[in-house]
Amino acid sequence: MNKRVLLGFLLGTLAGTSLAAEISSLIFYDYTHTAAMYGSNNKLVKGTGVGGFNLVRGYVTITDKPADNLSYKIQFDAGMLKSYALESTGLVGFVDTDGDTVNVNAYSLPSTDAGFFVYVKNACVDLKTSYGKWTIGVQNLNMFGVQEANFGNRFLARPLMDVHKFSSSADLGIGYSNEFGLFKGSLLVTNGGGYKVTEVDKYKKISAQLFAGESALNKKDSGWNAGLVYSMEPVNADDGKTVLGLFGGWAGMGLRAGFEFDTRTATESDPNTTIEDVTDQIFGFYGNYKLPISMPLEVFGQLDLYDPNTDDVADRAGTAEDESKNNETAFILGLKWSPVKGMVVAPNMAITSYEDSNNKEDNTLYRVNFEFKI
Repeated sequence: MNKRVLLGFLLGTLAGTSLAAEISSLIFYDYTHTAAMYGSNNKLVKGTGVGGFNLVRGYVTITDKPADNLSYKIQFDAGMLKSYALESTGLVGFVDTDGDTVNVNAYSLPSTDAGFFVYVKNACVDLKTSYGKWTIGVQNLNMFGVQEANFGNRFLARPLMDVHKFSSSADLGIGYSNEFGLFKGSLLVTNGGGYKVTEVDKYKKISAQLFAGESALNKKDSGWNAGLVYSMEPVNADDGKTVLGLFGGWAGMGLRAGFEFDTRTATESDPNTTIEDVTDQIFGFYGNYKLPISMPLEVFGQLDLYDPNTDDVADRAGTAEDESKNNETAFILGLKWSPVKGMVVAPNMAITSYEDSNNKEDNTLYRVNFEFKI
């Protein structure tokens, strides 16, 4: 989609909304400095540190409620591209900041416009009935929304399931949600590839969520939640992948803390091994504490313990490979200051370490993140 078509689409959408519609925006911006860059051998090269300002993410959201039981939501998601390359097929393959590859026609995006890409993340309708709510269209998935709110700092980092590709944040399909006394639950049937790609097979993803407590703990001074999520998606007649996640959160006395444990099993997902299943796991811990001072300051932190393969494997030649030292640890620590409503400033550092130093060396980023709500 070239910029004229995209601009026309955006203006047409805004012009077509009713006067009662609400339009809001959310922007993530940062300054990041790294002490050194990785060379071709995955080793840090001294004296190659760089720093710069980045417009990390931008959202424009339109919502309306034309009837008491009917509402809709349209959300545009603009992200920065990390790299691009012209393919011989005439397509340009882009890798965005989420690590997803998107192909577009070469003539539609000249090199001068190669900084950002715009997606339609949400385009859905909610229909409330006496027996629950139905959602149809491109909608948020039910795999990590509660966990994201438990940390409450999306402008700093994506949810851990999103970082490690356990699940996309949105997809095209149909969903059902309801409350059952103390519990809240939802069930979705979606394409499975996420909102950035078109469907390529006949198999669909089924995802379920069941939890008790608050769904948006970051908007509460006190409360709790606990629950689980599960998804299954066939990739062919014999193989597939499943995800199971457990989570919990608590808020009170100025503190908000949460945890999650996620495990994913993919059948025959690794072409370099002879095993049938590859299982990877996430242990995540995060917290925020409002300092008891007059200034609106918070201390925050997040610990991401990721094991890309929980078992030892053998390569195609039958040689055993020790997978016990391939773990990755990512840690974020910083301060968050809210000088005015709608603006957040957060100086922080992000450290990533690798158990196998022969694969990749540890790295540290020094950042100042900003969030703007309009």
